[in-house]
Amino acid sequence: MIRIDLDDTQVQRLLADLQQRLGNLTPAMAQIGEALAEGSKQRIEAGRDWRGKSFAPNKPSTLARKKGARPLIDTGTLLHNRIHYSANAHSATVAAGGVQAAVMQFGQKKGASGAGKRGKPIPWGDIPPRPFLPISPGGDLEPKARDLVLDILRAWVADAGG
Repeated sequence: MIRIDLDDTQVQRLLADLQQRLGNLTPAMAQIGEALAEGSKQRIEAGRDWRGKSFAPNKPSTLARKKGARPLIDTGTLLHNRIHYSANAHSATVAAGGVQAAVMQFGQKKGASGAGKRGKPIPWGDIPPRPFLPISPGGDLEPKARDLVLDILRAWVADAGG
């Protein structure tokens, strides 16, 4: 499982305000988790990251081994089926299970996982990153994801004040 902790001052300020007004933030955290998980699934389906950049296309050698041409889609186990979230009163967690999720998010160099049968490298070629989770290369929340979280929090704060 991939775990990245974010420290965004504006988000933290709104969370503190929301917690003061509501006490139990579990419903707001669940809405955030669901929105980020669904957004990540939508990115996989669209073949684009959170900034709108297209995923690297599959190489001809990959296309020869799989059923379809769409990165992250035409695989034995659909990656988007492995994305899930959990929430409690203090946090929302979005995760993607399986080693493949980390490889797809961050990429992997040829042979980085050792050798397979007959000494062939795993993976057998470089895999470019295809960042489907809402995390920038620097480890920050992607701007579109951050805006989504802020919108959810603002709505909860506004509802709590009324």
